[in-house]
Amino acid sequence: MSEEDKAEDWSLAYSYGKKLSRRQKGQKTLMKLYLLIVLTLAAIWDGFATVYGTLQVLGDGLPQIVASFLFSALIMGFVLNTARIMRWARSGEFVALITTFFWFIALGYDFYTSWLGNADFIIQNSGDSTETVILVGLTALVVASPILLSLMWERRASTGNQRVALP
Repeated sequence: MSEEDKAEDWSLAYSYGKKLSRRQKGQKTLMKLYLLIVLTLAAIWDGFATVYGTLQVLGDGLPQIVASFLFSALIMGFVLNTARIMRWARSGEFVALITTFFWFIALGYDFYTSWLGNADFIIQNSGDSTETVILVGLTALVVASPILLSLMWERRASTGNQRVALP
């Protein structure tokens, strides 16, 4: 069997829920673990960049430092619960809609403060357009990481930790 046939066989088995070989299950598990580790590290960086960006906005006095940590914890609470908040939003209840509104506020705040943190730590701030493009992409990926973690946790919780094939 050629490598192309093997790849097609794996993708079909994955897509249609057929039994996977032991090797394929191992590869799938390793990829999930890798994704979990990368997203967790990026979410930690997002939290750090949010604290740092908030400090840049508020200042560096003791009350501002405490507020920065508290605001960042609140923001991370919103973005790490994205899947749950979006599920509530589908209910159409007033409280769910208010929560969704504040989730969007938190996402904007997270993007802005992460932008400030990433700009200081990662980019040299020479004003080059290439740096700006990289900063936009990096910030978007970093801000998306806790959201993707939320979706992974929600999917795992909804399946009862069972292994199911994705559609």
